[in-house]
Amino acid sequence: MSKYLLVVILLMGAAGYWYYTDTQKRMAILQENNAKLEVAVETQKQTLQKQQEDIAKISAEKSAVEEEFAASRQSVEELRGKFNKVSKLLGARDIGKLGAARPAPISRIVTKGSNDVMRCFEIITGAPLTEKEENAEKPSQINKQCPDIANPKYIPGS
Repeated sequence: MSKYLLVVILLMGAAGYWYYTDTQKRMAILQENNAKLEVAVETQKQTLQKQQEDIAKISAEKSAVEEEFAASRQSVEELRGKFNKVSKLLGARDIGKLGAARPAPISRIVTKGSNDVMRCFEIITGAPLTEKEENAEKPSQINKQCPDIANPKYIPGS
C-alpha cells in the first residue's frame, strides 16, 4: 500500500507542479496584456486631450473668421448704400443715368474707385504700403475703399 500511496503522492506532486507552472505562465501573459492595455489607455487619453485642444483652436479660429465675415458683410452693405443712395433733392441714384449724362466725371470716379479696390487687394495679398499710404492722414489723401488697411495713420473724424 505504501507503493500506491507513494505513486499517488508523486502524481499529486506532478499535478501540483504542472498547475503551478501553468498558472505562472498565464499570470505572465495576463500581466503583459495588462501592460499593453495600460499603454493603449494612455495613448487614448493623449489622443482625446489633443482632439480637445484642436477643437478649442478650431472654435477660436471659427469665431475670428465669423467676425471677419461680419465686417466684410458690413463693408458690402456700406458699398451697396453708396450705389443705392436716395436723397430728397435728387431722388434715387442711378449710376447708369449719371454716366450717360456726365460720362467724364463718372468715368473718373469709377476708375479711381476701381484702382483703389485693386490696391486694397494688393495690400491684402502682401504688397507693402507705400510711403504716401502710410503717411495719409487727411480724407483727401486716403484710399476710400479700405482706409483701415491702406492708411494706418488715418483716424476717421479727425
